[in-house]
Amino acid sequence: MKKLFRSAALILAATLSLSVAACGADETPQAGDQPVDLSTVTLKVGDQKAISIEVLLKASGQLENLPYKVEFSSFTAGLPLVEAASAGGIDLAQTGNTPPIFGAAAKADIKVIGALAATGKGDAILVGKDSPISAVADLKGKRVAVFKGSSSNALLLLALAKAGLSLKDIEPVYLSPGDGYTALKRGDVQAWAIWDPYTAIAEQESGAKQIVAADTVANGNNFWVSGDQALADPGKVKAIEDFLRRYAAATTWSQQNVAEWSAKYAELTQITPAAAQVTWTRSIKQPIALTDAIVASEQEIADAFTDAKAVPGKVDFAKFVDRRFQQ
Repeated sequence: MKKLFRSAALILAATLSLSVAACGADETPQAGDQPVDLSTVTLKVGDQKAISIEVLLKASGQLENLPYKVEFSSFTAGLPLVEAASAGGIDLAQTGNTPPIFGAAAKADIKVIGALAATGKGDAILVGKDSPISAVADLKGKRVAVFKGSSSNALLLLALAKAGLSLKDIEPVYLSPGDGYTALKRGDVQAWAIWDPYTAIAEQESGAKQIVAADTVANGNNFWVSGDQALADPGKVKAIEDFLRRYAAATTWSQQNVAEWSAKYAELTQITPAAAQVTWTRSIKQPIALTDAIVASEQEIADAFTDAKAVPGKVDFAKFVDRRFQQ
């Protein structure tokens, strides 16, 4: 657990050295009219400890017999992933519902290429075990920790609006997940907006209590984000198509083997088995179609940030959507 929070304190952790050996190099799939030799392709995937794409694919066997190489890099949260994809530092990443909106507002060179459904029950606003705060309305005048540009930022914004409040009615304290947890335990903040597994860790370890979860105020969707540079490369496009299929298969495996997956996740991320079990019974992310309804739901969140003057100008989310990877 300590290792997990140390990594969460960094905006960009050191790049992991995993390179998966290429197999099937004699195959030459086609990307449009151009032949592609996937044995020459290295797909750079941004990961988070909270999402653990690499851990899931390893546990489910989906990193075996790849016709291309994969390099994983570990990040603290979704917004740094979006920034890295825009700069060409990574080719693919999975984020919560808010980082792509901040990327779009900043005119980042990225596209949303896929969607994943989740319950949102693991994204929550927490208070301390003995806190008198029992509802969002009680946050007025209080200090609330949150990672700026994260899904929890949207949760906080929308939950406040639902309670008749705004960000101006509280004192947002923008902290990394690890620092947010420390601030809550010390009493430096009175509440903390956060996502799993950090939610589960705080609940299990210190008795933190939820006063609201995202399933009551916002969509719980996650998104695949790719950089424009990668999407212009036929080899990267073919590798991304294959990678997304493997992730979908790994997700199915995790749903069918929750106990095994939770145990492996706990072992590799060094959190407690209890926190891992809670996380993966409420926060499994299932790939779904990137529909007009999902895009519209994201536009609603984007508009809420615009109205709160939390992002510059109006965001047209649909302009940052690429549906060629629909499965």
